[in-house]
Amino acid sequence: MPRLPYLEVTAASYADAYTAGLQVTDTRDGAVLSGSCPRCACPFDFTYTRRVFRYPRPGGRSAPAVTVPVLCVCETPHEGRPADEEGCGAYWNVVLERTS
Repeated sequence: MPRLPYLEVTAASYADAYTAGLQVTDTRDGAVLSGSCPRCACPFDFTYTRRVFRYPRPGGRSAPAVTVPVLCVCETPHEGRPADEEGCGAYWNVVLERTS
């Protein structure tokens, strides 16, 4: 597949394509999402942090579902990418639900 140029873009199909092969590793304060970008097909890990500051959670439980904005942060060079950016520019939302 030819390398795509950097372009800040989203599409309705990105979330479904991304989650099809997604692996989620739970961490103490969030999760690491490991998958491939639905636009450029490059693999990457995206770290989601639930909390920036530690504080007691009411009832000791987290929310059952959360919408996480994800953006491609692959290390593949994409023509036209600004020096202070990562990835190909694609972004989408993923809903994470705790199953246990």
